[in-house]
Amino acid sequence: MANQVKQAANGSQAGVDKASLWSRGVVTGDWLSWDRIGFACLCSAIGFTLGLLWMLVVPNTYGAPNGTLLMDYLSFWMAGGQALNGTPEVAYSPAAFSALQQQYTGTDTVFGFFYPPTFQMLQMPFALLPYKIAFAVFIGITTGLLCLACRLIAGNWLLAACLILVPACANNAFHGQNAALTAALYGFFLVGIERRQMVWAGIALGFLTIKPQLGILVPLALVASFNWRTFLSASVSTLVFAALGVAVLGFGTWQAFWIQAPVASAMMELGGVEWVKMISVYGAGRVLGLGHLPAMIVQAVFALAAAVCVWRVWRRTDAMSVRAPVLVGGTLLVTPFALSYDLTLIIIPCAFLIREGLRNGFLPYEKIALFIIIGLSASTSPFAIWLGIPIAPVLPVMLVWLGLRRLQLHAAHPEREHLDGAVAGSV
Repeated sequence: MANQVKQAANGSQAGVDKASLWSRGVVTGDWLSWDRIGFACLCSAIGFTLGLLWMLVVPNTYGAPNGTLLMDYLSFWMAGGQALNGTPEVAYSPAAFSALQQQYTGTDTVFGFFYPPTFQMLQMPFALLPYKIAFAVFIGITTGLLCLACRLIAGNWLLAACLILVPACANNAFHGQNAALTAALYGFFLVGIERRQMVWAGIALGFLTIKPQLGILVPLALVASFNWRTFLSASVSTLVFAALGVAVLGFGTWQAFWIQAPVASAMMELGGVEWVKMISVYGAGRVLGLGHLPAMIVQAVFALAAAVCVWRVWRRTDAMSVRAPVLVGGTLLVTPFALSYDLTLIIIPCAFLIREGLRNGFLPYEKIALFIIIGLSASTSPFAIWLGIPIAPVLPVMLVWLGLRRLQLHAAHPEREHLDGAVAGSV
């Protein structure tokens, strides 16, 4: 009898331990403490720095036989160089631009340039520098801008520094891509909205037109929130930015850009841009064996659902811990053309959610969801390549879900919105 009682007690204790483990590990995420996060960020910073030094200084497998680093930034730098040479339209001629790259690198590896002339104009100062130095300076400046955006959101530099060390940001840096810049602009836009600096928010949006597919849902959000000042400011800024591009590069460059635009769509459809490296619903559909039209239909369904969520959220609440995750998650769901480094954009809504959690408490499962989103932000391509599982769209779906959960909380406690706005404005 005594043994039976002892076994029952042990079984009961085991059940309690399992429940406690589930609660701490998944529900509350208490194991994600600052000491563990800080140590992980320190290791990431060391690895990040050593990796960039290895890539830029030490001969490696990413270099051509003549020493040229074969990364995405090559197309940016060479496009800026063509602008300095007075032939900016060459960057929008696939055949001519590919020939230039092959001549420079001595290899058949080429990178397309599908950005508007305004981004080419921004590359002109960097093209004055040697290629690898320009690479390092561009990544340093754009990552620094992202850190500043995170500082404006989070309120302290330590958290901002931790946020720019997430895997997606490292992935962007190693490619020499511009996702840190676009994420920073998105952050400045959302901070401007939160702090009622509507004109500055619109100016940030004007610069964000260097990657127009990331702004598809923004007009919808601004209309839903009756934010006509930002809408007007963004419109004027876009026109002024484009006019400056015309003044510097000539109208013919814009014509060449629009003529080349269908090439990007064709490359996406035909797999010129590998589907396993894409993070869109369309890319996931192609990896799973869908044809172009069925994949686009599924993409359209997700895009419509994302648009509905953005409209609902931006009309009903001012809380940026709700608005930012839904808008950014929806943005990554609505565009069919997005690649792995574009997940750097998730840093901005994660910053708002972490700030809210630190101030007012995290919701159940919120910490573990953020851990999964951040932890997998640079692993979507390997999952698709090695396992044939396109997990990338799951991450923005989780962001939208986190935002909608917060919407329910703010609907039940509307006084939190005023508190959040007051605290954000005082940072």
